[in-house]
Amino acid sequence: MVMNVNNSNNLSHSSNDDDRSFQQYDLDGIDFKIVLSGDKTGGKYSLLEIQFSAQKENEIPLHLHSRETLIIYILEGNFSFRYGNEKIDGNQGTVLKFEKDIPHSYKKTGKTLGRLLILFIPAGFENFFLDLGLNQSKMQQSGEEDQILLHVLEKKYGGKFVFV
Repeated sequence: MVMNVNNSNNLSHSSNDDDRSFQQYDLDGIDFKIVLSGDKTGGKYSLLEIQFSAQKENEIPLHLHSRETLIIYILEGNFSFRYGNEKIDGNQGTVLKFEKDIPHSYKKTGKTLGRLLILFIPAGFENFFLDLGLNQSKMQQSGEEDQILLHVLEKKYGGKFVFV
């Protein structure tokens, strides 16, 4: 898996440089924006918005979280989810709850913009995107492989990509 990350921290809406809210990252044409970091909630939860381009059907590959439960709200577009052995289709207004340790993936379908709002309970996984953005630029300069970075971040944040 090759991921190109563009860190768009210039979107910060805070005067505090350490504020992680509103930082945005582009991973292969999928924009991830930290709307609310765990720093603001005492670590209880964090909120992430994911925007998928209208031009193509993008997918977040099969993975699991060993620490977080996810609440997913479809803001816009049509999506196909895999959750364990289930396949779930949803559109605007659909709300889903994904428990930790159950593999899941999501794919934006069709030729319209897709946006998801994801609540992570507890917080912490939003920092995966911060680390990925910081390390991706270093990795591109050194020529290291994406798989190495993913493995390190999986261990740090308790996530795991499931390659089938």
